[in-house]
Amino acid sequence: MYFPDDTLAYLRGEKYINALPISFIYDDQDYRFRTQIEVLCEIAADTKIIHLGCVDHNIDTVRHKLQRRKWLHARLCESARRCFGIDIEEEGIGYMRDKLGYTDCACMDVFSEEFETVARSDDWDALFIPEVLEHIEAPREFLARIAEKYRQHFNRLILTVPNGLSRDNYLLAKRGQEVINSDHRFWFSPYTLAKCVVGAGLDIEEIRMCRHGTINWRAIRRNRFYRKYPLLRNDILCQARFR
Repeated sequence: MYFPDDTLAYLRGEKYINALPISFIYDDQDYRFRTQIEVLCEIAADTKIIHLGCVDHNIDTVRHKLQRRKWLHARLCESARRCFGIDIEEEGIGYMRDKLGYTDCACMDVFSEEFETVARSDDWDALFIPEVLEHIEAPREFLARIAEKYRQHFNRLILTVPNGLSRDNYLLAKRGQEVINSDHRFWFSPYTLAKCVVGAGLDIEEIRMCRHGTINWRAIRRNRFYRKYPLLRNDILCQARFR
């Protein structure tokens, strides 16, 4: 999924309008209903990547997701030539290294001197930041700092965030409810995510709408619906390139 060329001036802040209509440009890939993990692993295949936020909340979450093959870091390690994980959850990193055998990881902040050393230590293809940005108080400023410090060390930035336009959110709103991770600060749309990314000094390569979680292939009618209406899926995946 791509933005029309006339949208770029708005993303850069060069033009303004109170109600901007965006007719996205779709390709064949957009009508494939796929999981976030599947697409991320395809992007990571045979590359060297760093995975920020590799623990995925806590040890219990890791255990639960491992049983269902839904722990993203394990899947990325299977796909990538090298996948180095970082997280600020010290206990979770210890569990990954000592109990699970994922030794190519460390407890560190992405803006620390330790991480700068890691960024310089190999010829990395991409920095993966999945399901993190919605937890950050100032997402554009966060991305801008990453672009400023690490544009020489990575070719691309890969982001995923929850989609505020999802059908799930619409159905819940009809019942007068919002269901959300209690640590989230933001809902994103393709445009608002792109606005943060472009404003941070990166260029959008493409947007993909995915399923966060597994796909129940027996739900034929629902899957047909999501194939037809990509914007109503519950996860946004963005590939961006450092300038």
